[in-house]
Amino acid sequence: MSSATPFSALILAGGKSSRMGRDKALLQLNGQSLLVHMQQLALESGAAEVLISRNLPGFISDQLPEQGPLAGILAALQHCNCSQLLVLPIDTPLLTVTRVQQLLQHANGKACYFSHSPLPCVLPVSPALNCLISAQLRSGQRSVKALLTQLNAVSLTAPAIELLNTNTPDDWQQYLLLVNSGSLYAKA
Repeated sequence: MSSATPFSALILAGGKSSRMGRDKALLQLNGQSLLVHMQQLALESGAAEVLISRNLPGFISDQLPEQGPLAGILAALQHCNCSQLLVLPIDTPLLTVTRVQQLLQHANGKACYFSHSPLPCVLPVSPALNCLISAQLRSGQRSVKALLTQLNAVSLTAPAIELLNTNTPDDWQQYLLLVNSGSLYAKA
């Protein structure tokens, strides 16, 4: 079941990956990069378009460098052609189409996220969102959670394992052990 409202998807892949020590977007998952994996997830979830925030040529670059995910979202909003924006972090390889569609179904023109983590989330696209993010960044507040609070976002529950974030080499090894041992499916 897909979202009734057309939506754009944004993959946040613009970080330095300093804790990982290498580019997280290029980590290999079943013979493909995490970037390709997340693009496929977005398309399988029904995205009308997939935008990629990545500070490299050919992608959407932050206009405000070193400001974290909010700067990536802000830069992508000018390229967004739908009234809803699904924001996907590059480093949640266990996220599923079912979970993404759960977010989209509960959004209904509102911001929506899972209580374990502010990302992934769905944001209502509007000039007001641009202003809100810009003001937040000008004040030095870079928190996606703070943005979601200002938007009175709907908070949903999901199994924490599906939101497992792979920020470090140890996180990535944990993920690989879960997948290769089959214990991931026993916990999910």
